[in-house]
Amino acid sequence: MKVQHPNFDHLWKDVITELFEEFLLFFSPELFELVDFATPPEFLEQELQTILPESESNKRVADKLVKLQLKNGSEQWVYVHIEVQGDHEKVFPKRMFQSFYRILDLFDQRIYALALFTSEDAKYNANQFHYEFLGTELTYHYNIYRIASQSESTLIESQNPFALAVLAGLYVIKSKKDVDIKYQYKRKLMRLLFQDKMISKEMKRKYIQKLFVFIDHILRLPEDADSRLIRDMKPILEKEAVMMGLSLKDTSFARYYLEEGKKEGKKEGLKEGIKEGIKEGIKEGKTEIAFRLLEKGHSIEDVAEITGFSIQEIKGLKEKK
Repeated sequence: MKVQHPNFDHLWKDVITELFEEFLLFFSPELFELVDFATPPEFLEQELQTILPESESNKRVADKLVKLQLKNGSEQWVYVHIEVQGDHEKVFPKRMFQSFYRILDLFDQRIYALALFTSEDAKYNANQFHYEFLGTELTYHYNIYRIASQSESTLIESQNPFALAVLAGLYVIKSKKDVDIKYQYKRKLMRLLFQDKMISKEMKRKYIQKLFVFIDHILRLPEDADSRLIRDMKPILEKEAVMMGLSLKDTSFARYYLEEGKKEGKKEGLKEGIKEGIKEGIKEGKTEIAFRLLEKGHSIEDVAEITGFSIQEIKGLKEKK
């Protein structure tokens, strides 16, 4: 029986795009050292649609084709295939080869190919395509990475933030359908995400938001278990949301806070709802948020407390309003 995870491929695609430098360093340190990241990676989504037949491109939404500038001035193309459990088991090596020769034929570029296996099924271990017919023979080898075979302790000890995405994938496999185990894994990942690991605050701001959303979605819990986790994580979460500019938008945490704000007629319940609105809008800028709060009649003191601005700064904003 095929098991489909229709949203996981999108999650992997997004986190690879957002953390591509960390992704490449994690999977291919040798190639990473050759890349000139002063020239941003170019994601060739349109070209990938050209290479793959329409029927296949609809199914392979997690595939990535990336053009990199090397330090020696030449180009390097990276093709990443994300194989989600249940998709095209028998023909996978052939599809890897087809992608390779189509890229080579159409664009005449060198290719680094990687198959990232996110399921536990051993049949996805193939790292080559072999063809032989009446003396005509071809073998195509490609790089593979099987999440189910990785060491939990090694991933936890890694200083590369992308290791947390891989660890989340490992925990999905290990937890299966057991909600209690998944709860413990998600709680552990959230704590790992927020703790200091000899990584600067500036670096954290770069990756923490995307990993936060990725972990929340890939280890989705039932509503009651999610609420229990949020209550457990609340002190850490609220501290990091302010310090790291973390937005709770599009996460189960946002829904929890908004519902709490609606249920509570008391000042504290309302303040939590206001704080959530702040966190969702951090990326739009604290100044804009402060203006909105002032327009709604909140006191200068409350706006200063929520946004982190000084009372004098809020007074200045109010005068401009």
